[in-house]
Amino acid sequence: MKTKRTQAFLLALLALWLSSCNLTGPRPTEPQPFTATLEVASPLQTAHPGGTVQVPVRVEFREGEGVRLEVRLADPCAKGTSNCPGWDATRYPGVEHPREAFTLTPANPRTTLTFQVDPGALSQGPFKYEIALTSPDGKEAVLPFYLKVLAPGERPGMEAWNFWRDYMDLPRVKEDPEWSFRAWLHSRYVAMNYPNDLPHDEDLSQPFASPEGREAGQKGNEWGSLRRQNSQPYWPAEETSISSWIAAPFHRFNMIDPRAVNGGFGIYKDVGPVPGYGDGFGRSWANLPNLYGGERGNAPLLFPAPNRPLALNRFDGRENPNPTAPCMNPDRPPKRPFLTQEGLTWDDGAGVVRTPIGLPLTLQTFPTSPVDTEVLSARLVRLSDGAVNPICAYGSLQYWEERDFWRERAIQILRGWGAVIALPHQPLTPGETYEAHLRVRLGSEEREFTWRFSVAEEAELRPLRLEPSLEIMEIR
Repeated sequence: MKTKRTQAFLLALLALWLSSCNLTGPRPTEPQPFTATLEVASPLQTAHPGGTVQVPVRVEFREGEGVRLEVRLADPCAKGTSNCPGWDATRYPGVEHPREAFTLTPANPRTTLTFQVDPGALSQGPFKYEIALTSPDGKEAVLPFYLKVLAPGERPGMEAWNFWRDYMDLPRVKEDPEWSFRAWLHSRYVAMNYPNDLPHDEDLSQPFASPEGREAGQKGNEWGSLRRQNSQPYWPAEETSISSWIAAPFHRFNMIDPRAVNGGFGIYKDVGPVPGYGDGFGRSWANLPNLYGGERGNAPLLFPAPNRPLALNRFDGRENPNPTAPCMNPDRPPKRPFLTQEGLTWDDGAGVVRTPIGLPLTLQTFPTSPVDTEVLSARLVRLSDGAVNPICAYGSLQYWEERDFWRERAIQILRGWGAVIALPHQPLTPGETYEAHLRVRLGSEEREFTWRFSVAEEAELRPLRLEPSLEIMEIR
């Protein structure tokens, strides 16, 4: 009898322990009385200015007499979780969404939601909506829907990113619309607080800051353009931000990393002031959160890609960290950068490239742990006439710039990717073929790379920069 009582006690104790550790499995949940579906190919849709997007919604009822459907803005400004002075929190810029409530029933389980874009709407987004369905007893289902405004003929940022993934023969990046929306939030925050915003971060006490936008800023590239052309606000095509990041060596590394198979892209545009320059600027800010998720590279990655036509030929500067700083200050790093020719001018002395230089060459080797890198020699020759394009090349041991934060960041990037950078002094000639050579030290290993690449004809070069009357641009 005592043994049976002991066994019963131990079984009860075991059941209690399993329950406390949640090892007995979840309790069965009550099935939802209804399920809702957006009858579109993707929850992210694109519309042109002046156009409409129609979103069919279907509800399947297991029980109940009906549900109430409403469209809500997922914007923290509309939810009241961000401080957004002067912002119209009733709509996204240039888009009118359904504001009336709909009742769906088993007899009438479908409706179509229409989103109307103003003819003068600026290309930007994506915006996020919440399609909320509520039953009479308070049960709710929320479907996310994302809408991007894009001018006819304009290449989306994600498509432009994948253009370069294809060029490098790398896996394409799959867009996560939630992170693209967060990137739009972060870009708006930067526009509203520039120049007092935080690089790759947000101060949550500032206007338009949000935890969602902050996360996007911490995960990816930033780009900004503040422009007036012929005394009018001007906004470059969003593909320009992608071209600028690819042209900028420190921002290129993550975009052509083989692991970059998931990500987002968001861009914010408006007309507003620029402190110190006046009002009426076309303000554009973009963010590209890189979510990675793929396999680490197992072979050195050269840019430009060997034996393929290159659709960029120059670098206009304005990158943080500053890639020209060690070229202008060769005696400041622990080891001198490799210079084909001493005394050349690479920027204006303040880090601004006034005259475009050649598109940077890069090498990434993907070490399992960070390594010191060094360029021992470098060469770039135009094959048609043997002309040598002078080079400034460096690795982590040869980098320097005066700002501590960006200097440490640059060295971290070069060591983490096992990378080096080589800057040609002159823009590459469209339609020509080049031969490049790098001799580098990666940790204790010395390696050499020689390859050829061609530059696309002038008409095939990707958009990088126009020459407006007044421009402020930043890549960080």
